[in-house]
Amino acid sequence: MSISEFKNPYVQYMYSYPHKTAYRALDGVSIENYMHFLCEEKNSLYFHIPFCQYKCGYCNLFSLAGQPEKKIEQYIDAVERQAEQWSELLPSGVEFADMTLGGGTPLLLSEKLLRRVFRIARDYFGFRRGRAIVVETSPNQTTPEKLALLKEEGVTRLSMGVQSFQPDELKSLYRFHEVTTVRRVLEDIRKADFDCVNLDLIYGISGQTKESLEDSLKKAVSYQPDELFVYPLYIKPDTYLYRNHVRNADNTYALQLHAREALRRAGYRAHSMRRYVRGAEEPADVSCGFDNTLALGCGGRSYLGNLHFCTPYAVAQEMCGAILKDYIGTKDYRTLTNGFLLSPEEQKRRYLIRQLLYGKGILRTDYRERFGGEPEQDFPALAEWAQEGYAVLGGESVSLSEEGIALSDYLGPKLISEDVRKRMQDLEGKA
Repeated sequence: MSISEFKNPYVQYMYSYPHKTAYRALDGVSIENYMHFLCEEKNSLYFHIPFCQYKCGYCNLFSLAGQPEKKIEQYIDAVERQAEQWSELLPSGVEFADMTLGGGTPLLLSEKLLRRVFRIARDYFGFRRGRAIVVETSPNQTTPEKLALLKEEGVTRLSMGVQSFQPDELKSLYRFHEVTTVRRVLEDIRKADFDCVNLDLIYGISGQTKESLEDSLKKAVSYQPDELFVYPLYIKPDTYLYRNHVRNADNTYALQLHAREALRRAGYRAHSMRRYVRGAEEPADVSCGFDNTLALGCGGRSYLGNLHFCTPYAVAQEMCGAILKDYIGTKDYRTLTNGFLLSPEEQKRRYLIRQLLYGKGILRTDYRERFGGEPEQDFPALAEWAQEGYAVLGGESVSLSEEGIALSDYLGPKLISEDVRKRMQDLEGKA
């Protein structure tokens, strides 16, 4: 099937399964009963900092703009109370391999509060220096002083949302930073010498052309970032762009293919539909399907075995504000009220999606050990994709072809169960 036959190759960004719009109220679930999963897989810490200078036009994440310093400090107070309660339930000897500060805009925090977050990780979760630490940032909040702080705290990967080097495109995205600011900040980041620097760019912006996208890519590559995340623009309900009747551009897929080829020439290898890595190929991962994550704060998702949970999903500012208020006022963070308990079938789907879209593919021996049988027997769509050239069914592995990877946002949603799909549709437009 040619791409011209697809009505829309951008159906759903499958960065996690199931999507949190499928989560519902939990009854009588305590995190204590699931902490034992931390003894079985790789573990990550995540701190969600849901504050921004302003809300970007396309943002459908849990974030709040323009909050006073007092409110932000109350939030970090709540994060520490949550950390204290959860840490008391950790099994003996549990360690965390990596940590992420995401958002929102983590560097919107004052230096005092930013250092406090790192201290919380050390004091309550034993997070030691020398392990991977990822921090997300934005140009307006990235100062030399905060970069120095991050280096002192052992941050290994810095990820900054640039989105475009074209002023008109930034304006179209309702993204208010200056290109001159980006250039200055990128020089500061280069001097700070982090182990890994990632830059985010977006394609499918209103008025964007192959020429303007390639110019943004060339400017980004000139700073030699270790990674680039290049995203299609999604315009979701309750975002500024959606309310102003902006819709997705017709040339988005052509722009994606153009970006892929331009980055290939620049020495970047595609590791997923969005992630491009400079230089040599990375070592193969056996499995990325069942890692655990403890997410502290309001809006971040935790994964403990078959239990996924977070605060309720919201995008609109008034709803995010109400959820934030409830989170700050919570007395018992051990009782979980919103989430999803994955059945064995849903766990299988999660594994498949993670391995195909973000991993190195499915090793048949790993699949048999976890589930028994063969992937294409459990999911006949894989054989159909192989016939169409989107998947490769090898003797030892199953993976997507290059064309299949480019169509991840079309193929991935086909692996969603009917139950999860219905839950997502029921919540659509209510956030």
